[in-house]
Amino acid sequence: MARRFAADRTSSGVRPACGGRGNVSLTRPLEWLEAIDFTDASAAAARVAQEFTGWAPELTALITDSDTDPVLRPHYALPADHHWARIPGVTLVADAAHVMPPNGEGANLAMLDGTELAQALAAHPGDVEGALTAFKQAMFGRSAAPRSPPRALRSTPCSTASPTRKPQRF
Repeated sequence: MARRFAADRTSSGVRPACGGRGNVSLTRPLEWLEAIDFTDASAAAARVAQEFTGWAPELTALITDSDTDPVLRPHYALPADHHWARIPGVTLVADAAHVMPPNGEGANLAMLDGTELAQALAAHPGDVEGALTAFKQAMFGRSAAPRSPPRALRSTPCSTASPTRKPQRF
């Protein structure tokens, strides 16, 4: 299951003394998240920090010693094989077509959708319905294809990658 951690820092890499904020992302079933009592901030933070066992104590301390109570903000995504019936003259692109968590892929999908829609319209001059049908078929085919994890989740400074390999900027 995917885990991600992001925190505020200064240009020197130090957490601001004024109470910087951190964000933790966990890919878990909604029932797992709802089982945590977020009205008990310290218990909720401790439970979330357990998911980062083995990570640097300085990072997990940003969860357990935070001056901000944890807040549950679930994100939703459509199943990869989700389809909808076409309505003549209408198509969906970008965020309207790809409900997904904020993992950095939304802008890329929006640009790809726009490009593929333009190509479909150019390939079907005078036949908007044919273009929209071709675009929808290509988009659904692309959406159903197996996806690799977002780049930021595959190579992070906290990964178990070789210690000689420097973290990449994304």
